[in-house]
Amino acid sequence: MTRASYDIVAADYARLLPDAHDGRPLDAAIMRAFAELTTGPVADIGCGTGRITRHLHELGLDASGIDLSDGMLDQARRLTRTSPSPRET
Repeated sequence: MTRASYDIVAADYARLLPDAHDGRPLDAAIMRAFAELTTGPVADIGCGTGRITRHLHELGLDASGIDLSDGMLDQARRLTRTSPSPRET
């Protein structure tokens, strides 16, 4: 997909995949282990709607999300309005 394509599908993507680890216990366990082993800031490159960035932030990491799609970043910003936010770029 191109950047413009991701901009177009961003809202649907966020609606259809609302949680980074919902129903994926292995993914959640891997992120917890990563958070326990990480001491510095982390970058979620290609963060999309920021689901994983948000989860890493909730695990106590200084997490920043980076994405080329403004539409995806807009969705990430909407996600972060309800709680303290990681950085999105």
